[in-house]
Amino acid sequence: MLTAGEIAFVREHLEDDVHVLLLAADKYPGKDVPKCVRQIEGLRKIRDKVPEWFDCREVFIPSLLAAEQCSSAYTAGYKRRFADRGGSVLDITGGLGVDAFYFSKSSDRVIYAEQDVALCRAAEYNFRVLGAGDRIRVIHSQAENLWKNIPDIPEAALVYADPSRRDATGKRLYAPEQYSPDITLLQNEIFRRNRALLVKVSPMTDISRTLAFLPGTSEVHVVSMENECKELLFLVKSRERIPGEPLIVCTSGFSFYRSEEIHAASLIEKEYDNPVIKEGDFLYEPDVSVMKAGAFALIAVRYGLKKIHRNSHLYFSDRPAAAFPGRRFRIREVIPFSSFNIRHLRQKFPKANISVRNFPLTVEQIRKKTKIAEGGSSYLFATTVRTNRKDIRILIHAIKWEETI
Repeated sequence: MLTAGEIAFVREHLEDDVHVLLLAADKYPGKDVPKCVRQIEGLRKIRDKVPEWFDCREVFIPSLLAAEQCSSAYTAGYKRRFADRGGSVLDITGGLGVDAFYFSKSSDRVIYAEQDVALCRAAEYNFRVLGAGDRIRVIHSQAENLWKNIPDIPEAALVYADPSRRDATGKRLYAPEQYSPDITLLQNEIFRRNRALLVKVSPMTDISRTLAFLPGTSEVHVVSMENECKELLFLVKSRERIPGEPLIVCTSGFSFYRSEEIHAASLIEKEYDNPVIKEGDFLYEPDVSVMKAGAFALIAVRYGLKKIHRNSHLYFSDRPAAAFPGRRFRIREVIPFSSFNIRHLRQKFPKANISVRNFPLTVEQIRKKTKIAEGGSSYLFATTVRTNRKDIRILIHAIKWEETI
């Protein structure tokens, strides 16, 4: 770990240029400057991600990769809902230990298991300096051999797994059966001794495909923060396929079953052609968690909205929809996307926030064509509508609805 002098050095030089520090290492006799620099870089990575850890002067970051891959305080805190004070939690892919630490805020009995001995030592130390050492037991073991190595490991109310999603070369993996450990093969072992399994997968993973590998899933949680999908969590209650279908829960407050989406899609199939979008209408952009979950039609049905186009995933109505899970705007103008209008857009919008939905150009290409700078209170949505069985490109000028009420 770090000596008291090294801790003071790290905190004193937290904002310094690390390259300059390394070049000037001779100026700091008695200090392991490269080791301190690694701490500085690690602390910078968790400063906003896990503020509680950053604020603890004694926290030790064993590797930059562990800091990069650890859960944030927000996502780790979200997972606390799956633990309870009366039941134990077993984290079989411990890593830096952020998830185990936040589980310990809801459960007095948490076991952290990790195959990397250096991470185990750092986690045990960090749990102690963070005041959670009496609630978390650290075990050095591969997940695949955990119950063989520790035959007396107690039954857990919840087993948590965050498998590695990179191969030996560092390439990202998206298929659950390629992760390490392969949870699809460990399920039988896990459910022989434990009651539930929570699996974190890549936010880029296909939900339907993953459900095929985790047949006992009862809930899928799509965790987003600041309109960015951060995690997909699969709560598995049995190694066998369970009756019914899993509930899909979005952190934006929207939950549904896939059968509801299928039914909603059939209801609005005829509404995609000739939408009448006009000034004064309300425009809706769903939270990314809703879009990742695939509730493209159901969100329109639940909130009484119309979809601009089958593939555009923008919605509108002539009346405001309360508690909509996403951003809400008021339409000021609908502008045909033509060469003439493009040439004159900058006169009207020297600055604007531009988004594209089902559109052949990127935001960068539109800015290059229009010379519109980023920023301001105006929003331009470049999208496509279906009119008389033809796709028509338009720009929707809108402002945030909250600013007008």
